[in-house]
Amino acid sequence: MKTKNKNIYWDVVIIGAGPAGLAAALTTAHRGLTTLIIEAKDFAGGQPLFLYSKKRIIDIPGFPDGITGADLSERIYRQAKNANVIFQYSEELVRIDNTNIIEKDDSLFNVITSKSQYYCRKVIIAVGLLHYPRKLPLLDTLKTNHLYYKMPEINDYSGKNVAIIGGGDSALDAAVMVLERNGSVDLIVKEDVPPGKADSLNRIKENGAKVHTSSEFKSAEFKNNKFKLDLGEKIITANLVIAQIGFLSAKTIFKNLNVRLKEDGSIAVDSYFETSREGIFAAGDVHGDIALITVAWAEGIQAAIYAFKEISSPYWLNERRLKDQKMTLIGEKIIAAASSKIKKDADF
Repeated sequence: MKTKNKNIYWDVVIIGAGPAGLAAALTTAHRGLTTLIIEAKDFAGGQPLFLYSKKRIIDIPGFPDGITGADLSERIYRQAKNANVIFQYSEELVRIDNTNIIEKDDSLFNVITSKSQYYCRKVIIAVGLLHYPRKLPLLDTLKTNHLYYKMPEINDYSGKNVAIIGGGDSALDAAVMVLERNGSVDLIVKEDVPPGKADSLNRIKENGAKVHTSSEFKSAEFKNNKFKLDLGEKIITANLVIAQIGFLSAKTIFKNLNVRLKEDGSIAVDSYFETSREGIFAAGDVHGDIALITVAWAEGIQAAIYAFKEISSPYWLNERRLKDQKMTLIGEKIIAAASSKIKKDADF
């Protein structure tokens, strides 16, 4: 962070303290750039911490016995703090303005949040697409703390009868965890076939879970510390309900950023993870199709390196783009020439 003309600015401001944002921050900080992370929640870690706090994640390279979302998030957060990354919590991104303030040949951005504003040379957007869990209004009206939208503490479900709503990977993983703690599971899936991983589905079936496909509850009540869920042809009772039916999108925020969006509302980036606004990069679920922690790490690191290159080597990306464009044009000419030759041979 530096001061000039009474303006405090950062080399890089990163929006989001999930896997992509933390990996990007580590990369820029280790390269000597002053780095600020702005996070909407009051903690760092993102979805691994929110969704899988107690769950052992088994597909992270380097952890053969798996690692919980809480432990993984704490390790990366500690690395970022040790690298002198600064965090600002409970602040929502509102918009990013261009300014006429020039620092080291860069026009500064003004990152405006719900609470403050921050000047910087580069921005990396790593907020992800999904912010808050989808709710079930019919169950919410019961006003009970036995309804969970994320995995509860072990003691809350161990040995209990649990109804899990949803058929994706998060719902299937929740079922596995309950079964491993001697609980019983009724899995309620609205689809004909649960969309989650087949091996997880087979595992929970083998361990005694009841899977109700093409099912949605028509009514619900909570009495004497038990749920009664009416599925039409059958009624399910449970001590607690875990709803894992996806998240609400944060795509409405992107419309205020004046960047090019893809058809699905996510942010479009080029091969250097830069958006249509020069100097603003995006990494992770915010633009990608593969929602994996390792992919978010990789993209956060790449976006950070390209941001660093723009700072340390002005016009570097522009030169790379010119080269890319020339190669594309050459390729198009070769294809056109080949097509023309094929057509002439066919006519002959």
